[in-house]
Amino acid sequence: MPFESLQPRLKYNAPSHDDGARNLPAALNFKVYLRHPGYSDTGNILLVLPALDHPQGGIHHETARIACAIVANNRWEGFLSETRAGRPVEEGPDGILRGQNYYFLLSQDPADEKYAVVPSFGHWRFPHDNLPQLWTTCEPPKLPHNRPLPRQSSPAEATLARDISCRITNHIEGTEHAHLVPRSEERWFSENGMFRYANQQRPGSEPVDDSQNAILLRSDVHTIFDQKRFTVVPKSSVLLVHITAPGSSLELTNLYHNVSLQPLVGVAVQYLLARFAWTIFAQSINFIQQGLKRSLCIHVGDGETSIKDFTGDQCRQLFFSGPKSRSQSPRKRQRDTLIPPPEEEEDKEHFRGRARRRSFDSSSQKSSFNDKLWATSQDTVPE
Repeated sequence: MPFESLQPRLKYNAPSHDDGARNLPAALNFKVYLRHPGYSDTGNILLVLPALDHPQGGIHHETARIACAIVANNRWEGFLSETRAGRPVEEGPDGILRGQNYYFLLSQDPADEKYAVVPSFGHWRFPHDNLPQLWTTCEPPKLPHNRPLPRQSSPAEATLARDISCRITNHIEGTEHAHLVPRSEERWFSENGMFRYANQQRPGSEPVDDSQNAILLRSDVHTIFDQKRFTVVPKSSVLLVHITAPGSSLELTNLYHNVSLQPLVGVAVQYLLARFAWTIFAQSINFIQQGLKRSLCIHVGDGETSIKDFTGDQCRQLFFSGPKSRSQSPRKRQRDTLIPPPEEEEDKEHFRGRARRRSFDSSSQKSSFNDKLWATSQDTVPE
């Protein structure tokens, strides 16, 4: 019998999608500047988003419009215009905006020009019973009654039993339970009554850990998800991956941008919208930090908001006064009466039932976006 030796397999080529990224840009320099009409053009850039929806640069109209509307305190009636006081753009909701600059207007009335904006996710109030229309058309189906989740399972085990594979890559191995509204935003979750969309499996379980607020993701994809580098949005009535921070190479864009999700079942569309907002607010930091006078919509407690004018220095103080110590317990923090608690840089996720420490930001920056909004007082949250 002839001797047979092992034949090594070929090494992998560079990761790629089956479509060859043929409908995506071949460069990273395409951006769209979404502007506030109430300020001069030297200081009115509300959001800067990558324009990845067309080979020569462009962005999905409704994605850009809803991003602006969220920052403008859920003003869904707002529209994009190519001029400061012009008409709405002609492209339909699923059209591609090919320009580089657009103004987000609430109306053509000059009185609405200087509308207030929300400075951070912590100040944003969830629009219960008032979701954007396109989002309501993409709500995932409920979990069938004949396919119940294990009653005694952990949140991670329940998500694994429901999804089986990563909802983006379809990989089975190396997957994790990925929160939509992060556990670090548990106080925001509670204050906004987000528990109403959960189906708690066991009495006493935390609503934020409910499987309705989670999807299964491959661990590396989960990491970049929590770094706010992509989110999930409806386009053409389908839930797709949308890259918000492509990085220094085209890999992330070519692999995932506008890729359809694996079928979602038993996931609340409200949590998907909240995740979109959480990601978008990371893109509006510079508008607040620029050092100019701003009209801001601030959460003042008990579900109430207040619109106030802040000087440039006051806006900067919102970001740089008194970041909390990371050694503090999540449930015993110093609290500010005006500004809700910060997003944790590290959040305790669960990996198939085992506790695991995860970083929510790859940046070496010592304080996260919401940490910079943190101003301390003598009060503490009780244990």
